[in-house]
Amino acid sequence: ETEAVAGLALQGPTSFALLRDAGFAGVERLKIFDLAEFPHDGGAVTISRTGFTGDLGYELFVQAEKALSLWDRLMAAGELRGIRAIGYTALNRARLEAGLIVANADFTTAEHAIRADRLRMPDEIGLGFMIDLEKSHFNGRRAILEARTKRKLRHVLVGLEIEGNIPAEHAIVYHKKSQEVGLVSAAMWSPMAKRNIAIASLARPFGDTMVEDLWVEIYAMRELQYQKLMKRAKVVQRPFIKLDRRTTNPPADF
Repeated sequence: ETEAVAGLALQGPTSFALLRDAGFAGVERLKIFDLAEFPHDGGAVTISRTGFTGDLGYELFVQAEKALSLWDRLMAAGELRGIRAIGYTALNRARLEAGLIVANADFTTAEHAIRADRLRMPDEIGLGFMIDLEKSHFNGRRAILEARTKRKLRHVLVGLEIEGNIPAEHAIVYHKKSQEVGLVSAAMWSPMAKRNIAIASLARPFGDTMVEDLWVEIYAMRELQYQKLMKRAKVVQRPFIKLDRRTTNPPADF
């Protein structure tokens, strides 16, 4: 977090065309996760082909005093392409459709866990592929290795598809409608996937080797009264939507 650098996310199918129209020559050469500097207002803007959505998108970083001129440049270039500012609620929905997780929302980090049994290891949140045990010492190496070799991984983060169209945010997950096995951390009716989707943390073996007969307990407000609904949940792969344009090179001109 800094006051010296301004960050801006430009996401969506027209993001490449918009940057090109704004005069950022060569932006079409950026592949997914690439970044490069481009001239702007007597200085430079760093553009990376990244973003917290599952769509084609970019993130722009510029000196704080150049932020307003960058905003104006993008808004002018995007006027005919329907550019608009969005808030965190819309961004959160886009990241959920993409199956992306948020620290201290979908999992609790070691730095923030008050109770020792509430933190999560990388393998328990789908990030085990990022761990290289062939490296020299790093914080957590011994604990991760022990958990893997002694099968002490206690949780698993899964995607759920839930029957009906009522979001199950913060709903309790049950096995056979009776045994509590986990909690939903993010949920929505997805306008793109046309499904009722959720991310949930479950206690193994549920969500891992046992994926049948799972239910979520939803409290729906109906005429000023909450009604408890038990809806069947199915473990599904993330991301919930996968758009080829996110990684296509060069990006398509929408």
